[in-house]
Amino acid sequence: MWALNSRGHCVMSTWLPDERSILIGWLAMKIHSPSPHKQVPSKCNDYFFNYFTLGVDILFDATTHLVKKFVLHTNYPGHYNFNIYHRCDFKIPLVIKKSGDVQGGDCILTSYSKWDQIQELLGHPVEKPVVLHRSSSANNTNPFGSTFCFGLQRMIFEVMQNNHIASVTLYGVPRPSGNAQAEPPAH
Repeated sequence: MWALNSRGHCVMSTWLPDERSILIGWLAMKIHSPSPHKQVPSKCNDYFFNYFTLGVDILFDATTHLVKKFVLHTNYPGHYNFNIYHRCDFKIPLVIKKSGDVQGGDCILTSYSKWDQIQELLGHPVEKPVVLHRSSSANNTNPFGSTFCFGLQRMIFEVMQNNHIASVTLYGVPRPSGNAQAEPPAH
């Protein structure tokens, strides 16, 4: 298949063309920046490919056109985006570190996992969550309330107030600008 740092044409050759591409402005993408507090705008805007029927969004780097992030949607009732995406039925093997040993195998994150189960396996985040307040332009209130974004093991978990996971964002190590033209891993 393909992974982080795959090229856009590899994604499109594996799946059909995206159902909707979105070019994201600099301010909207600030949360994805390795240093969101810096006020240095980029020359190009990164862009998403949206696959609503697969429950996946893919963020591409505007300069290299390599995959930077995957957003996997769970489509839980009570979430702001409920019924916009189909459920992405993902299964992610987790690496668990306990007393210097690395465990894997039986620890699988799924679209049905709950936040308390994930914390038992991966530990509690050290930083406070980013609070996400969403509202439509026609209505300034979100009847479902805010969600909370926590980062653990190169994943961002969007957690609903009922402890369900609304989405999981997978991202890799930021690429140094000097290696922007390096070949991505085989897919």
